[in-house]
Amino acid sequence: MCFTTTIVLLAIFVLVVYGYSRLNRSNHTEKLPGIKPQWVFGNLYNTGIVSGRVTLPEAIAELKEKYGDVFSFWFGPYYSIVLSRIDHVQHVLADRHTYDIAETTTRTFGILFPRGLLALRGDEWKRHARFILPMLKRAKVLPYLDTMIACTDRFIDEKLSRRNGEIHTDLVEQSQRLLLDIIGFIAFDYDLDSLSSHDGYDLPHAFNDFVRLGNQFILKNGIPFWLGKLILRMSSKYQRALRTMKHYVLNVINEEQARQQEENSTTKPKNLVSSLVAAIKKESSERGTSLTPNEVFDEVSLLILAGFETTSTALSWFIFYMSKYPEVQEKMKAELKEHNLTPDMPLTKEILDSMMYLDCLVKEILRFSPIAPVVPRQATCDDIIDGIEVKKGDKIVLAIQNLHRDPRYWKIDPSKFIPERFLHEDKHPPHCAYMPFGGGHRACAGQDLALLELKVLIARLMQRVTFIDPGNEANNSGGMIQRITCYPKHVAVRVHLD
Repeated sequence: MCFTTTIVLLAIFVLVVYGYSRLNRSNHTEKLPGIKPQWVFGNLYNTGIVSGRVTLPEAIAELKEKYGDVFSFWFGPYYSIVLSRIDHVQHVLADRHTYDIAETTTRTFGILFPRGLLALRGDEWKRHARFILPMLKRAKVLPYLDTMIACTDRFIDEKLSRRNGEIHTDLVEQSQRLLLDIIGFIAFDYDLDSLSSHDGYDLPHAFNDFVRLGNQFILKNGIPFWLGKLILRMSSKYQRALRTMKHYVLNVINEEQARQQEENSTTKPKNLVSSLVAAIKKESSERGTSLTPNEVFDEVSLLILAGFETTSTALSWFIFYMSKYPEVQEKMKAELKEHNLTPDMPLTKEILDSMMYLDCLVKEILRFSPIAPVVPRQATCDDIIDGIEVKKGDKIVLAIQNLHRDPRYWKIDPSKFIPERFLHEDKHPPHCAYMPFGGGHRACAGQDLALLELKVLIARLMQRVTFIDPGNEANNSGGMIQRITCYPKHVAVRVHLD
């Protein structure tokens, strides 16, 4: 115990010295407006992010009101230039040779997935992207439409119908479970809930702990890479979560490799893992390029995380907004009636593609909700952005949520939740004013899958369920909690089956 305490105290001391040296050997703060950074925390403490008073998008929005479109921000010891004007953002995203994904991002996700796309740059990223990006295109994920519908129906039957008319306070967690269920079938063709009992610790809990602890020590505090690795290595909960994940994911990968060796090579892949294994097998025979089992594990785990974290957050916001905006919910149900989509009617690709209001609703949820509120980049050489001097190595933060709420770029009041804006006045916002999945060559690889999932989930839920604000009976006030994404803090919704 004494030895462990000594190590922790020593690490904290080194961290303080490290943060002090990083903050004091830079003269960046003299060039741009911004809050003076503090030891270790930079601006994460004095803005209220560490204490939980505000989330990152709320803090960035407050600073924009105070300092304008360009200001400095310190993520712990890491200095960043925050940009909130579309011409500045366009400049950064258009020049892929000058601005690449930030090292803070690759190091952060390198703690969680050291061989995953978000932890890679340069030729290594290109090698992995050759396998991963084609797997997630719309044409590749459309065959899983019926799987998404079946999972949603099971969710309604098992989680909602048994408590018909009651107030649900666990819909954020249930949304995460639903998305993990869907990604389990899409990625592995397995029911993860039926698999997930390893030493009394299930896979959904393992992923939740994995993300929560990784976020707590790395994503939120801006601490150095080496110290993050040390802390997570000493965390028994984190290590248990990692062991549980590897137990299941590697087993599935190994089973798929064995199956493809036994079966005819022309057999069509049934899931994303089989597609990945088949692509690796083909590529390695033609070009000698391949991925190792550990690289496949990291990519598959990152894929699950993307579905587990980001899309479930958007679904949680959808449920909350429907309870708060019943007129929007009624318009969504009216469009379903126009297509004769009663609760028993099947949902098809053609119907989904023809539902204009559904498309507007999904866009408005992603615009209004800070799923990914910022996009980090880093300068690979010196540059000038509209008179702003950028040095090689400078971190750039593109404040997406500021752009989504900026009245200069939206004809209808962007502070209000109005899906109809995408039908007419704001149907074609200025380039980079709307970019929920980021932009440039490092835009979100899974955006086609996420959009399809959201449309299917929303349409199917609206076919069968009505969400109602319980008023004073429960706390349905929203608010935000910061993790990798920002999900609703207080959701309590009465659910009625139609």
